Amino acid sequence: MSLHPVLPVLDDLARVIGGMAPEHDTAPTPCEGLDVIGLRRHLLGGIGYFTVVLADPADDRRGRPDPRAYVGPDEPEVLRTAIELLSGAVRAALADGVETVSVKVPDLGGTFPGDHVLSMLLAEAVVHGWDAARATGQSWQPDPAASEVAHALLAQQIKPEYRGGEGMPFAAEVPVHASAPALDRLLGFAGRSPDWRRPAVEQG
Repeated sequence: MSLHPVLPVLDDLARVIGGMAPEHDTAPTPCEGLDVIGLRRHLLGGIGYFTVVLADPADDRRGRPDPRAYVGPDEPEVLRTAIELLSGAVRAALADGVETVSVKVPDLGGTFPGDHVLSMLLAEAVVHGWDAARATGQSWQPDPAASEVAHALLAQQIKPEYRGGEGMPFAAEVPVHASAPALDRLLGFAGRSPDWRRPAVEQG
């Protein structure tokens, strides 16, 4: 079993979540419409869902976990534990050859190649990891190859009609120069400005 690029990204995501403090909860994030606590709960739902999907690629009797079930002061630690569980599920799935089989993803209404599902998870982790890191003043420097894989996946999935406007799942693409680093190009395609910075805290 080779090391899949999603594994170090998940490890780094756990680090960022561990660096969250209560004062971050209501801070804005680069993910439009979500503050830190909203982003964390979004991640809780997604992380739990991918864990279940990878646990049994042939089983379609599953639903997305409700992130509201995790509300509480220990949310960051709950999310870190969930990420560790997902990492374990990824390692087990890789050992079982998930990259070469079809995986049912009910929320997307179909069955996808296992390597495609892992790329979906990678894109989720890289982009939202950057969201969380920027919102809380932490570093985020994934392997450029991970950003390239995530970008290629999103380029397949995000159609123009899915962007912008109320109720759309993705923001409008932010223009980024073709010579920019891989992460910046990925972020721009995902509707983020790579230059986004958290607002300065006013001193009373």
